Formats: sequence, C-alpha cells, structure tokens
Amino acid sequence: MSRHYEWKIGEALPVLGEHSVAKHDIFEQYVRIYIERLTRTPSQTMLNLTIVDGFSGGGLYRLGSAEVEGSPLRLLTAVQAADAALKAARSKGFAVRADFFFVDENPQHIAFLNDLLTKRGYDPRLGQDIFVRCAQFEEACPDILSHIQKKGTAHRSLFFLDQYGWSDVRLATIRTILATLKNPEILLTFAVDALIDFLSEKTAETQALLNIELAREDVRELMGLKNGEGWRYLIQNGLYRHVQARTGARFYTPFFIHSVEAHRSYWLLHLSNHRQARDEMGKLHWRLNNRFQHHGGAGFHALGFDPARDLRQELLTFMFDDDAMRRSEAAVLEQLPRMIHAANHDGAGLAVEALFAGNCNDTPVTSDILSRQLVLLRDEGELVIKSESGSLKPRAKTIGWGDRLVLPRERSLFSRLGW
Repeated sequence: MSRHYEWKIGEALPVLGEHSVAKHDIFEQYVRIYIERLTRTPSQTMLNLTIVDGFSGGGLYRLGSAEVEGSPLRLLTAVQAADAALKAARSKGFAVRADFFFVDENPQHIAFLNDLLTKRGYDPRLGQDIFVRCAQFEEACPDILSHIQKKGTAHRSLFFLDQYGWSDVRLATIRTILATLKNPEILLTFAVDALIDFLSEKTAETQALLNIELAREDVRELMGLKNGEGWRYLIQNGLYRHVQARTGARFYTPFFIHSVEAHRSYWLLHLSNHRQARDEMGKLHWRLNNRFQHHGGAGFHALGFDPARDLRQELLTFMFDDDAMRRSEAAVLEQLPRMIHAANHDGAGLAVEALFAGNCNDTPVTSDILSRQLVLLRDEGELVIKSESGSLKPRAKTIGWGDRLVLPRERSLFSRLGW
C-alpha cells in the first residue's frame, strides 16, 4: 500500500495506520502457518518457496513513538523463524529455500528499502535470494512467474498484493498467476468503499474500471442497488462476486478490515485453488478476531443477501467474537442435516471434504466449526459417520476429510429435519 506513504533516506518515517497493523499481522502469521502446513512430514528436509511483496514500500514506519517494521522485514523474519524452528526439530536438518521479491514503482522507496536491508544485514543476499525491483507489479510479474517456474515443479508461492486502492492489480493478472502456477496463493487488499464512492455512469469506462473488468452495464447494475436499506453492503456483495468470478479462484475469503481512521472498510481477499489454504486463512481471521468484519450472516451461504431483511442488524455485528462463534455453530447445526440430505442421492453418504469444499467460500465457517457440529449431530443421532473404509465411527472426536456422512433411516422424534 505504498502510494499512501512516502520514504526518503534521511527523512522522517511515514506513520503507519492502525488498520495496517492488522494486515501486517496477517501477512507474517500466515507465512508461519503456511510453512508449518507444508512441512508436516517428519522425513521432509526441504521446502521451496517464493514470496512476492508486490507493493513493498520502504519497509519501515513510525507508530506512536516507536519504529515498526513493514511487510518486507516481517516476511523475512517469519521465514527465518520458521526455518530455525524446523532445523532445531529435525534430526536430519531442514532448509526453507525461500526467494523474496520486493517490488515498488517509486525509486525513492526502493532506495530506502535497499538501504534498510543493507543496514539489517541482508546485503549479501541481495540478488541471490532477495530481489528488489523498481517497477510496477504488473511490469515485474512475468519475470517473477518465470523465476518460480524455473525453481521447481510445485510452484509454492505467496503473493502479497497490498495495493493502495482497487485498480493497481488487474484481475487479468491474477487469472494469469492462478492459471500459470500450480500452487500460488494471493492476498489482495481492495479498497471496496473507495470504489463504491467512485462508481457512477460518468466513470464507467475509465482505465481503472477496465483493470477490474467493470463495464458500463456492470456499473449500471451495481448503481441500481442503491435503493433500499443496506445498499452499500449489497454493492459490496455484488463487487465481491464479480472479483471472484473474474479471477477464477476456486477458494476465497470475503472478510474485511475496518479502518477506524478513514471510517472505511476494505477487503483482504485470499485467493487460491486449494481447500486447505482457504481453511487456514479462515482460522486465522478467527484468531485475530478484533480486527476483522464479515459482512454477511453466520453459518453456510452467509452472503445470500435478501434486500427485504434489516441488514443493519444482521451484518454489522459479525466481528469473529464469541457471539459470532455461537451464532455460527447454531446456524451450521441447523443447516447440516438438510445439506447432507440434499447431497445424498445414492445413499452412499457425503464426503466431509466435498461438503466443506463445496460450501466454504461465502462463509466464516472453518473445518474446526464443521467438525464440532458433525460430532454433535452424530451424538444426537441425527447422522452416522463412516470412515473411508466404511467402518462406523460412533465415538471418534476427530473428523477426517475422507469420512462420509450418512443420515440414519430412522430419525429422532425431535429431528432437526422436517421432511
């Protein structure tokens, strides 16, 4: 998000906004979670990884009276900590072979970042596994993709695209990343409130809107939602579905960071093609529960907005807190039997992975929430859980992705199902 900040060697540091602290926390913690998730095999001794910070800025801020590190230093530190922990834990040793790309279009920002990295002892690594480039991300992206492809076949890569507004990253570029690489994940900030304020018939064909592939008819349709209660959230929902559809990501998150200073919300979108990646990001939002909002209801299908509802009551109170957890668990408990019944046409049951992967995107529900409610429904006699081999699991407290869910032939008198 470097366009909002200015770095010059020898001058005062820019002041970091409080909402950006949450974003940097997500970046650092997700890197640690990502590496831990990909190194669970005890015999593994190496992980190839590429981390791309597409809007790196100068890498250092002021917050109150203290200096605080920006995304480049926090990403480097996260990998170093994970690498050290793995080396200490594995008898055969371990190596996280991570390459870093830090990109910014402002030459003064790049000069400041190079100077900072040198002062922090990274100078020997510059040009080796740390690559600092003065360019727009769109310009640098093809070379980065080529580097990742040459590095190995798995293409493990994390793209942190912390744009200041909503049009610096073209949706076509995100499609290219997801289509070119086998295992990329993208964390994209998107100033959705600023975009809504910008939208009008007169702006329908600007280059910025073309970058996110909003045509005049799309703008007209979104502007038509302004009538009625909760119109801003309806437009956010429409834009969100537009972004998801145009990027082609199989899995994604709909969560918001609210800027107290600017009185605006923006998305932190996580885009990937892997169910496990979506689940881990969802869990992280719950752990950082005081920083995020979900502009939808609890349970599955949470973004199925109905203009007739009072959105102020349903949407503004979901803050990933204890109340939101209770609401989510209650909603899932009611929804699951009907979802399993609807999907169980041949009597073979529904695989847990298929249930989650097919319904996890527009929801704050994670695999942990799902597992707890499946166990509760089994204990109530509402469903039967079978292992992949077909054996019953009448008492197991853990649910596997390959387990199958079958509704019993005889239902309880107080069954949650009404058929």
